Amino acid sequence: MRLRALSFAIALTLASHGAPAAAGQTLADVFAQAQRHNPTLRSAQAAYRAALSRVPLARSRLLPQIVAAAGLSDNAQDNSNNPLLQRFGMPTNWDYISRDVSLTATQALYRPGERISVTQAETGARIAYLQWLQANQELAVQVAAGYFDVLAAQDDVRSLQAQQKATVQQLAAARSNFAAGNGTIVDVRDAQARADLTAAQVLAAQNRVELARTRLQQLTGIPPGPLDDLAPGVHIPAPAGGVQTWADKAAQDNLAVRQALLAVDNARMQARKAGTGTLPTVDAYARVDRASTSGGGPLFPFGNRADVATVGVQVQWSLFTGFGVQSQVEQSAHDLDRAEADLDAARLAAAQSARSAYLGVESGLAQVKALDAAIASSHSALDANETGYRVGMRVNIDVLNALSQLYETRRLADKARYDVLVGQLRLKLADGSLDARDVAALSALLQPG
Repeated sequence: MRLRALSFAIALTLASHGAPAAAGQTLADVFAQAQRHNPTLRSAQAAYRAALSRVPLARSRLLPQIVAAAGLSDNAQDNSNNPLLQRFGMPTNWDYISRDVSLTATQALYRPGERISVTQAETGARIAYLQWLQANQELAVQVAAGYFDVLAAQDDVRSLQAQQKATVQQLAAARSNFAAGNGTIVDVRDAQARADLTAAQVLAAQNRVELARTRLQQLTGIPPGPLDDLAPGVHIPAPAGGVQTWADKAAQDNLAVRQALLAVDNARMQARKAGTGTLPTVDAYARVDRASTSGGGPLFPFGNRADVATVGVQVQWSLFTGFGVQSQVEQSAHDLDRAEADLDAARLAAAQSARSAYLGVESGLAQVKALDAAIASSHSALDANETGYRVGMRVNIDVLNALSQLYETRRLADKARYDVLVGQLRLKLADGSLDARDVAALSALLQPG
């Protein structure tokens, strides 16, 4: 009777494994929270907006510049050493006030370095945008990994609690058999030891749940609520294409590679910009100036007012800069070499990430299939040990070992399934194609209890 009750408890647990008591948050919900609160993503977004602001700043140097100026000064003039004034008895000291108001407009006509700076600022904004996208993609993978870590930890708790319940029932059966003279004290002690061990494992698993939820909170900024579980019997398709196809695509479309490509373009522009240091700059200007003076003495008062309008073209040409231009040209050439080397490294890293993710998904799918088969085998092994225990051909420790193997295999299968799902996101992260639709599709595989 106790063995039948034990078998029923195991079957009930496995049938309802992974289903929470109430509806919870989906992966899409948690990812949306992370997008609103994650500090790393907010930092990348702010950096992108700052880069956008640098574009009009660079362009402003090519647009008209208008400057208004005004000056007011009180002047004291001493001409006591002027013999002519002394000879005719004229005053040699007087005070006067000067006033000046001007309006100056300039327009750049030929500034090749500033035009390159505008293109560089636009390229920098595109790089910052790709960095923002990359931060968003990486956050999606981190959230999915954290989400499934919580589910895996909760699965461990539920599985160990069910195992604990079954172990306690097995302990009661061993005690009953010992009292009836059909068992040994060894069976009782084995069952007691296993029950104590399982109780300790339950406590450790509960602690892992709290730690996993804390790690997820670090990504979302707020404590996560109850989470939806993965629907039972979910079919996970293998990635389309071969490993080399994914590696080649990652070497071209990975966001880090695209950033490195733009960095090479920026370095080339910087090299051209450095070369413009030996070229002239041409500006047109117009100025309106009104100046006046007033003061003097009663005998020799004086005052003056002048309005001057000036229009012209100004050319500036640096003939010698202390070898500064040559130094900048040499530095920009080395920076270009570094950017090209970084691009090669980014391509290699992206291709390797794609290969690693692809092989991880393939291996994980094979592992899931093998573990699902192992679960069926573990069921059969448990049934066989229970039958053997009833007829005296197996001892209690055999049943307990079969019971532990069944639950451990189920936990490994669930964890492998979670790892495959996260691995598929990592594969799309490697080739730069990960977006919100992938998160939504993965979230659709979850269901409330």
